Amino acid sequence: MPDHFNNRVRVRLYQLFVEFGRCPTVAEVAGDLDCGVSEVTEAFKQLAAAHVLVLQPGSGEILMANPLSAVPTPFVVEAEKAETETNSRTFYGNCIWDALGVISMLQRDGRVLTSCGCCGESITLTVHDGAVESNPAGIVHFAIPARHWWDDIVFN
Repeated sequence: MPDHFNNRVRVRLYQLFVEFGRCPTVAEVAGDLDCGVSEVTEAFKQLAAAHVLVLQPGSGEILMANPLSAVPTPFVVEAEKAETETNSRTFYGNCIWDALGVISMLQRDGRVLTSCGCCGESITLTVHDGAVESNPAGIVHFAIPARHWWDDIVFN
């Protein structure tokens, strides 16, 4: 697939993800772009090879469209509603970095509901006007250097 088609698929995938409040399927993206499922499937494969997406084994559907997760995770993101929406939106981040990235990507205020990886204590991170507050106070720890995240992106 030409790069311009892959870029169209990528942009529309993210737009639909936000519009739906969930990850669209290959068929939904293809229908929206008025093209074949095989074309979108191939674009997804190429985007995954470029570390833009992570696909579910077997089905080829999206697992991660970073920073968004297509499946529930321990990083629940509650984004304030946009002017055109009637309700706030809930998404999942793949990790704390991605959860904060969802709020940044949406350019909204929001909060991340998660827990301490060490003791399990509930933690809420609130983002307002770009500033992050944690309750209770805490730190973010990355056990693996960023250069190794893609060694096994699902488990790292």
